[in-house]
Amino acid sequence: MNLESNLEEHIKRTKKQAKRGCLTWLVILIAVSIVLIVGTFSYEMYFKERKLVTSHSPSEIYMIEVVEKGEPAWFGPSSVRIKYGWWKYVDRSISNDGKILDSSNVSVTWKSDNEAVVTLYGEEQEPENVEITISKGK
Repeated sequence: MNLESNLEEHIKRTKKQAKRGCLTWLVILIAVSIVLIVGTFSYEMYFKERKLVTSHSPSEIYMIEVVEKGEPAWFGPSSVRIKYGWWKYVDRSISNDGKILDSSNVSVTWKSDNEAVVTLYGEEQEPENVEITISKGK
């Protein structure tokens, strides 16, 4: 009888451990799925960059690149980053009725080799001029 009761106790313990293990893996899989979904959504909405315009100075020494950061939420403004020089940038927003931006929303006019005016156009705003001066060093 002792052998039978030990065997039954061992079977019960094994079933309980198996249930705990399955539940643990289920919780881990759900948590990982949530993190992946939230991470992908956050990247798409706030961090993903889409190039709108790239412009080179008259002598092709400097470059200005304008990118859309993320996507507009509902009918909100779009975030734009103007990149120039070594790791320098200016962040602005364009009110374009929630539409995705394209190259028609940006123009770059060079005054000289290291000075430019970036004009941002949106359906719900007046054109905004951003003066960019690129330092001759780094």
